[in-house]
Amino acid sequence: LTGDCGACSVVMNGSVVDSCLVMAAEADGAEIQTVEGLAAGNELHPLQQKFLEHAALQCGICTPGFLVAAKALL
Repeated sequence: LTGDCGACSVVMNGSVVDSCLVMAAEADGAEIQTVEGLAAGNELHPLQQKFLEHAALQCGICTPGFLVAAKALL
C-alpha cells in the first residue's frame, strides 16, 4: 500500500489522509468524513453535483479522492 491512487482518501480531523496508510489506533476517536458522507440522502453535495455537470470525472477510482480533497479545501 502506497496511497498513490487516492481512492481511499478521507478527511480525518480536518486533514486529507489516505485511509489505507492510517492505522486503526490513529483513527480511534478521530472525526472522519468519507465521500459517502458528502451527500444528504438522495441529494448530492454541491461539489458532487458540479463534478457531474462539468464531466469532471476520471476513471472512477480517483474521483472520490478529488471530491474529498476539494471538500477539505473549502
